[in-house]
Amino acid sequence: MQKTLQKKTWGRPAMPSAAYFRRQADICLRLSLISSDGEVSNRLIIMAKEYATKADALEEAAADPPPAGVPDLAGNQAGLRLGPNPPEPPAEC
Repeated sequence: MQKTLQKKTWGRPAMPSAAYFRRQADICLRLSLISSDGEVSNRLIIMAKEYATKADALEEAAADPPPAGVPDLAGNQAGLRLGPNPPEPPAEC
């Protein structure tokens, strides 16, 4: 008998993106439109609003500049130079 191992995917983001939440909101809205149960439809609309709120919050957080004193590692690094060290003056004997 051959054993099968569950395939794991590594390297996925730990936190979903705003686009993910927008897709989930869209799915919920579409399902609410085809649902024949009014209670289920209302719950799906509420879920869609919650997903849209999460997406908005993620986009706002991404648009905010980093706090003062924290270097912007993703932005322009023109001021960061990683060249060789300048020569040191000779030591006196």
